[in-house]
Amino acid sequence: MRILLFLLIYGLLMPTDGGWLRRIFPDKRPVEVLQEEPTPDTLTLMFIGDVMSHSPQVDAARLPDGTYDYAPCYRYLAPYIASADLCIANMEVPLAGAPYTGYPQFSCPDAMMSQLFDAGVDIFLTANNHSCDKGAKGIRRTIQVMDSLGIPHVGTYLDSADFQQRNPLIVEKDGFRIAVLNYTYGTNGIPTPNPFIVNMLDSIEIARDIARARQLKADYIVVMPHWGIEYERKQNKKQEIYANYMYECGADMVIGGHPHVVQPITLENKNEYGVAQRITAYSLGNFVSNQRKRYTDGGIIVKCTIVRDTTGVIQITDYEYLPYWVYKGVCQGKYQYHILPAKHAVENCAHYNIHGADSAALHLFYNDTKSLIDNVPESEFNFGLYRNK
Repeated sequence: MRILLFLLIYGLLMPTDGGWLRRIFPDKRPVEVLQEEPTPDTLTLMFIGDVMSHSPQVDAARLPDGTYDYAPCYRYLAPYIASADLCIANMEVPLAGAPYTGYPQFSCPDAMMSQLFDAGVDIFLTANNHSCDKGAKGIRRTIQVMDSLGIPHVGTYLDSADFQQRNPLIVEKDGFRIAVLNYTYGTNGIPTPNPFIVNMLDSIEIARDIARARQLKADYIVVMPHWGIEYERKQNKKQEIYANYMYECGADMVIGGHPHVVQPITLENKNEYGVAQRITAYSLGNFVSNQRKRYTDGGIIVKCTIVRDTTGVIQITDYEYLPYWVYKGVCQGKYQYHILPAKHAVENCAHYNIHGADSAALHLFYNDTKSLIDNVPESEFNFGLYRNK
């Protein structure tokens, strides 16, 4: 007992590494401080197709007091849109103010864009074949409205100084610097009014902008061209040539729009885990429109996840697509537009009050899309969690 007491007192008084204690009590070990491993940066990107505003859509959204409400249109997909860190949509109509007009020269109520922003879209594309529909007023006011709401946009500019300041668009999100570039094949034969600029699908401009994005230390470059042939369900050779050129210039992903129907998605450059590192979606189809013919009454959303590992390498780790269908149904005495998750709507037609010819059109769109996009996993997002909200 005396010896043990002596050893304890000696150990307390003498500065040691604690080795004597380990020898006397071998089951007692010093506490080890564990170093936490660095956590990879992760970002989910989401892409939405052509946002159209035909006259019947404007009528459906108009309230008795003259304001416009598009919340019913977006409400079913809003939870999914909100699940992304960064969501980009193609705003294919100018915000030129009243009087509001539909095809062929659009002017859309501001609420259609601002309420889609409220639903979760973060960035809007503005370079498309309808950019110049309302001339200088349309281009100017579209930019001014988005700026007034603090909404990032890319594709059209007030003048060369505005272009130099804003192009390419680089958005910082969750540790990433994402560059977004947007170009259009044309503007329906309407010249771009001076001094405004609409980004055109031009090889020299594309190479210059991608190089500029790298100079600005963009981590990831997404090019979103407005291209292809309307209503063609397969990309043409010119789209493929441009896509390959964009990748050669340094693009990381290419997501297209304009045909108003869904076109294929190609997956290339698969890594050791079988995950493609080059995703090209040639056309996402209509996000919302009054078009009701086969293939035009819906579209797809593409969502992917990129991860920067602890060595700084960025890779795609996951991707999916969500098919949706636009339901034009009578509510409160007039047609309303509802963008519905197609699979959930197919399985729950009664919940969405879809019957007869509408049910047949929904099923046809879903089956057409599934047969076209057979190489990308369909989203398993649980819309049932939100069905009564």
